[in-house]
Amino acid sequence: MMAFAIAAFVVPAFAQTVTIEVGGDVFSDKCKPCHADFTQTDNPKYTFTHGNHITFQCSSCHPTFPHKPSGTDTPTMKDCFNCHALYHGPQGVLAKGDCEACHGNKLPDLRPANHTFDWAKTPHVEPANNELTTLCSMCHVKNDCDVCHVQERVAWSPPVPMVYEAGTGCLACHGSPNLIKSSSEGIVSFQVTGLESSAHRDLACPDCHIDFLYTEPKPPTRVWYVNAGISCANGGCHDHDEQADAYAGSVHAELVAAGDYTAATCGSCHGGHDIARLDTQAALDALHLSSEAMCAACHEDQWDNYGDAYHGAAYKRKALDAPACWDCHPAHEVLASDDPDSTTNAANIGETCASCHEQHGDAGEEFARFSAEMIHRQEELRADNLLHKVLSLLPGGK
Repeated sequence: MMAFAIAAFVVPAFAQTVTIEVGGDVFSDKCKPCHADFTQTDNPKYTFTHGNHITFQCSSCHPTFPHKPSGTDTPTMKDCFNCHALYHGPQGVLAKGDCEACHGNKLPDLRPANHTFDWAKTPHVEPANNELTTLCSMCHVKNDCDVCHVQERVAWSPPVPMVYEAGTGCLACHGSPNLIKSSSEGIVSFQVTGLESSAHRDLACPDCHIDFLYTEPKPPTRVWYVNAGISCANGGCHDHDEQADAYAGSVHAELVAAGDYTAATCGSCHGGHDIARLDTQAALDALHLSSEAMCAACHEDQWDNYGDAYHGAAYKRKALDAPACWDCHPAHEVLASDDPDSTTNAANIGETCASCHEQHGDAGEEFARFSAEMIHRQEELRADNLLHKVLSLLPGGK
C-alpha cells in the first residue's frame, strides 16, 4: 500500500503529521486532512459542488486516488454521464443531462480538440462510425447532424438509434460492495459481481436493463428486474426468436402478462450478470445439473418429491444420464399438465418418456402409464406400500 506524509494542521504546543493512503478505496476521510470543507470546489470551467454529490460514494467519480505526482486526475464528462441524463428505471432521471446545467454559458470552451474547423467534412466520418453512440451521442442528437446534411444534400441515417450508450458505466456505483440498502429482510446488496467472466461480459448494461436508458424508456412493466428478465426476448443481442416464441405461450409468460411478477422470466432461470459460458463440457455438465437452482425456488414441492431411483434420486447424486427438469418439462414452452399440448399430459406422456427410453424398448404408453406417476410421488407411494408400512414398525425401521 502506497502512502505519503504531509504537514497538516499546527496546533498549540506541537505540530501534527498526518499520513494519507493514496491506494485502495477512495473515501472522504482521506480527503479531509487537506480539504476540511470538501463540499465546495472552485473550478471556472463548470458549476459543481461536492455538496450536491455528498450522498454518493467518492469512488463513484474517483475510482483511484486523484492526486498523483503528475497532477490531479479529474473525472471526465463520460464519467459524469454514468448518472447524468440517465433514466434509472422507475426512479426516472437521476440527474440533469443538459449541458447548460453544469457549463452555463461556457459551452464554446467545450469544443473537443479533434473537432477541427473542417470537422464538418471528412474528419468526422470515421469517429462518427466508430463512436456514434459511445461518444457523439453524449452531446448530439440526430437533428444536429441533419442541420449540415440537409444543407450539403447528404442522405444519411444512423445505423443504430442515436442514443448515448454508457457501456458498463453503471459499475461506477454498482461495482462497489458498499452499495447496500436496508429492507425488512435485512441488508440487500446491489453490487454487481461475476460479470467479467460471464457470457454477458461484453454487453452494455442497457442491453439487458432496457428501462435504464438515455432516452425516456417504454418498458413492458414498471418492475425493473422483470424487464431485465424478459429482455432476452427482444432479439437485440442474439437470435432468441424460437425460444421467445415458445416462452410467449408458456404458463410463465401468461402469469407475467397477468401481473404475477413472481413467475419465471428468462433471467429467473438463466441468471444475469454471472450467466455461464457454455464453451466447455464441464460448463454443459454444470448446466445439466442446475435444476435445483433453476426450478426449485418456485417449485419446491416438486423438487422435494423428485426422488424415484432412476430419475430424481440419481439426478440429485449428480448422475449425468439422469433427466433434468427440462428433459420432461420443456424449458421454454412449459405448459400445465392438463393442457392438451403439454408434454406431461396423459395423452403425450408416452412420447415424452420415449425420448429417453425408446432405446430400451420399454417406453410405450403402457410403460408410461405405469411409471410416470412414480417420478414425483416416490415418497407417497413408499408410504402407501404395505411392506414399507410393516418395515416401518420394526425397531429402527423407516
